[in-house]
Amino acid sequence: MGEKAAEVAKGKAKSETRKVQPMPNEAEVWQEIVKGDAAARDKMIRQYVYLVKYVLNRLVSHPHLDQDVLDFDDLYSAGTIGLINAVDKFDPGREVKFITYAIPRIRGSIIDELRAVDWLPRSLRQKVNKLQNAYRQLESEHLRPAREEEICEVLELTTEDFRALLSSASRAVVLSLDEELRLTDDSNTTRGEQAFRHEKSSRDLVAREELILILTNTIESLPEKERLVVAMYYYDDMTFKEIGKVLSVTESRVCQLHTKAMVRLRGRLKEMEHDFARVV
Repeated sequence: MGEKAAEVAKGKAKSETRKVQPMPNEAEVWQEIVKGDAAARDKMIRQYVYLVKYVLNRLVSHPHLDQDVLDFDDLYSAGTIGLINAVDKFDPGREVKFITYAIPRIRGSIIDELRAVDWLPRSLRQKVNKLQNAYRQLESEHLRPAREEEICEVLELTTEDFRALLSSASRAVVLSLDEELRLTDDSNTTRGEQAFRHEKSSRDLVAREELILILTNTIESLPEKERLVVAMYYYDDMTFKEIGKVLSVTESRVCQLHTKAMVRLRGRLKEMEHDFARVV
C-alpha cells in the first residue's frame, strides 16, 4: 500500500517539475527585490503564480464543496493577492524556501475570500462544534480514539445520520486548520505567523515544540486508515481520488476519513489552546 502511494506521489512531483522550471538566478533576483527593484518583483510573482492555481485546485476539488456557489475568478484573485503579499514580505536571508512560506499565505487569502461570502451556514458550524466536542470528551475519558458507535450514542444519531453529518462537516474542515489559534494577546497571530517570525523568544520556541509534539502524538494515535489518509493527503500531496485508489475505497469514504481525523486533531488543539496562551 505504501509503495503504491509513493509511486502516485512521485508521478505527481515529476509532472509539476516538468511544468515549472526553477529560476536559475533566483537568489540574485531576491536581492534586487530587497533593494526595491519593481521589475525583479514582477519577475518573481510571474515565476510563482502557478502556486495560486495549485492551491486553489486542491481547495475547490474537495468532493463536498458546492461548486455552484464558488466564484473561481474571485478566489484566484484573492490567491494572487496572497502571493504578492508573500513576495513583498519574504525574507530571503532566512533558511526557509519561498514555496513553504508562500503556500499558507495564498491558501489563507483564498479562505478569507470564502469566509467573506459566508459560504458555510451557521447551523453547520454548530453541528461541527458538537461533533468535535463529542470526540474530545470521549477520547479524554477513554484515552483512545473514539469509535463511531460511541459518537452516535453521545450525539443521539443513527449511523446513517452520523455519516451524513461527516459529509457535511467535511466542508468546514477546509477552513478548520487555517482558523486562528490565539497563541498571544494579538488575536491576529496565527500558527503560521508564529512559525515565520524573524525573532523567536524562548516562550515562542516552547509553544512551537509543544504544538509539534501534540500534533505528532495525535496523528500517531489515529486509527490506521485515518492516519494513512492524513499522510497521503498532506505529506505525499495526493488528492482524495488518488488516495481512494490506493486504499480501494470511494472518494467519498476518503473524505469521511479525512474529516474524522481533522475533527480529532482540532479537538486536541482546542483542548490545549489555553496552555499555549500561558506559555507564549
